[in-house]
Amino acid sequence: MSLDEVRALLARMDRTDLRSVLELLRREYKLAIHPIEKDWSTTAEAILEAIYAAPDLTQRGVRGVLAEAIFRTTVVPAIGGWKAIDFEGDLPYDVLMDPQDGRAPLKVQVKNQRRERGAPKVMAKLAMSPDSPVYAVETQRTRTGKRTGDDGQQAATRPYRFGEFDVLAVCLHPSSGNWEDFIYCPAHLLLARPAQPDLLAVMQPIYTDGTNGWTRDFDEAARAVYEHQAGQH
Repeated sequence: MSLDEVRALLARMDRTDLRSVLELLRREYKLAIHPIEKDWSTTAEAILEAIYAAPDLTQRGVRGVLAEAIFRTTVVPAIGGWKAIDFEGDLPYDVLMDPQDGRAPLKVQVKNQRRERGAPKVMAKLAMSPDSPVYAVETQRTRTGKRTGDDGQQAATRPYRFGEFDVLAVCLHPSSGNWEDFIYCPAHLLLARPAQPDLLAVMQPIYTDGTNGWTRDFDEAARAVYEHQAGQH
């Protein structure tokens, strides 16, 4: 039977029969769908079940990793003129983007839009209209630790500091249902903590109307970063 004949046969099946065929391929023919199944000696179904049964904090971490992976593998190539550079180490940014035109690479921190009680968090005090809601993103690390500063004092590593990344890329999946839906803000335009101006505020407003530095156009955010950097020299 040719592949075209198989396709024609599958096209005549209902969803129940198609699911049975998929289960047969997975169970009887050990047809893996990702290398992680071999690396972990398990199945994709088992991994998904573990995630499904995990507490909210764990699922939040997985959603964050998923947003980062989709940004790097799907969104960046679609932007055009940029390439994600591989790097090693636990750094305060997730993606290092090379503009391919001789300018310096930009450090991008990827976050998910904040959810609260299973729904997108809206910053009520700043909300404008139902058509342009002001959502929220949490800009701090999930895990915390300590580092020794220049003054020899111990400081928490959970907060992000200005200068640690150039652009904040936020996945709006919680409100749009689309993992490729991103909005961007140059890091220097984010809010600072009132008592610690060198640190980013924990909760940042996302202006979906494109004001206050937020934009759907990554190149626009990048231009703002380069202009800011040029003004500092």
